[in-house]
Amino acid sequence: MIFVNELTKLGFIVSDPTKKNEIILNGKFLNKDCKINAFGTVENNLAYKVIVDMPEESPDSLGTSFGKLQKLFTIIYGPGTSRYQQFKVRESLLFNVPRLKRNVRKGDFTKYATDSGDIFLEVQEGYISITYLDRLNNDINNKELEEGDKKEISEGK
Repeated sequence: MIFVNELTKLGFIVSDPTKKNEIILNGKFLNKDCKINAFGTVENNLAYKVIVDMPEESPDSLGTSFGKLQKLFTIIYGPGTSRYQQFKVRESLLFNVPRLKRNVRKGDFTKYATDSGDIFLEVQEGYISITYLDRLNNDINNKELEEGDKKEISEGK
């Protein structure tokens, strides 16, 4: 994948090149040691999805980090759409109580739509993941998968 070659030039290290259409790298992203999964299309091996797993954090700092990343991405990509799974305090009470902070939970996310694809910030179990889904390459991947399924059916597999 050309994308992976560019990441290695930037200092990322390939830690698992053995999976089909997926390469795992390690390196610094936003000044933190991260794991990066790059997924390639079936036939042309074009990067269509990249997932960055940020380092694990304590529950207290997880909410702060999620908020900082939301602010950074909003500056770069504009306002995102968020969905929060659960609240310790009902949301209707949050706007009446000053300085009361929402507690993030696994599954909470914010989506940023760009011209080239979508970016998802998502709270996982103890860490934050950032997923970039390239619109054009994802369409190519879906077409390649469909063509592969049709080929298997015609060959009687």
